[in-house]
Amino acid sequence: MALAFMAGCMNKTQQNQSETTLTNVTLTNARVGDINSQIELQGTTAYLEKVSVSVPIAAYITRIYAHVGMRVKAGQIIAAYESKEQNALGGDEALTGIRPHRLSIRASRFGIVTEVTAMEGNYLSEGAPLCTIVETGSFAFLLDVPTEQRKFVHVGQSCIVLLPDGTKLQGSIRQPMITMNTSSQAEQFVVKARSPFLPEGMNIKILLPTPHQSSAHTLVLPKAAVQSDATMTQFWVMRLRNDSTAERINVNVGNSNNKEIEIHSSQLSPTDRIILNGSYGLDDGAKVKVTNK
Repeated sequence: MALAFMAGCMNKTQQNQSETTLTNVTLTNARVGDINSQIELQGTTAYLEKVSVSVPIAAYITRIYAHVGMRVKAGQIIAAYESKEQNALGGDEALTGIRPHRLSIRASRFGIVTEVTAMEGNYLSEGAPLCTIVETGSFAFLLDVPTEQRKFVHVGQSCIVLLPDGTKLQGSIRQPMITMNTSSQAEQFVVKARSPFLPEGMNIKILLPTPHQSSAHTLVLPKAAVQSDATMTQFWVMRLRNDSTAERINVNVGNSNNKEIEIHSSQLSPTDRIILNGSYGLDDGAKVKVTNK
């Protein structure tokens, strides 16, 4: 009887010890699908076509109708002038009886006057600038693309323009510029999008989708279920082999967001029971206890 009692105690002790070595875990399942990923680049608003209006001959400016910020139409008179000969011969109309013949300078296209460089009464030589007009139809967004992200950008690609107030505009990349952004040393691309009137020089953001490599073996898991080594070169998940044994499955990872990550593995399926919490530090073949059956 004493031997039987001692044997029973030993079995009970071994059972208690085995129970204490079990690691409590919770489970999850992978879902078939993928994650859309985007990169965020900087950009600015710009008007690409600016016209400098000048006088065709050496002349005196007699009237200026244009002012900074004024919207003008094609053919609208923006200034009047007379030649230096007319000015010399005309003199005072009341005394000479000679009415000076004044010529008009007209806007060549619809736009906004951004600069006026002359005043009434000024003498301007032939070809001297009078004012600058920006063509409103030439409005565009300039996308700054760092060299290391050039591979993600191509002409015709769709993108999202994000304005400072949170407004999102659907746009597309048109063509590269021949010059770089001198301050950031980034290559610039023209982006067109339907937008309200915006001033030049506004800082904006442009979102571009990254290339996606989904396959038949692409699954999505919560980030907490995926582990990696210290160098982030090897990734794995812990799967239940049976109700109490965990096994390590090596995987490749793809796109991710704040909560989920893509995994690629031909050994996994959506029906597999993947350890979500409690898998950190587990060895292949470790004993576990599921707490969320």
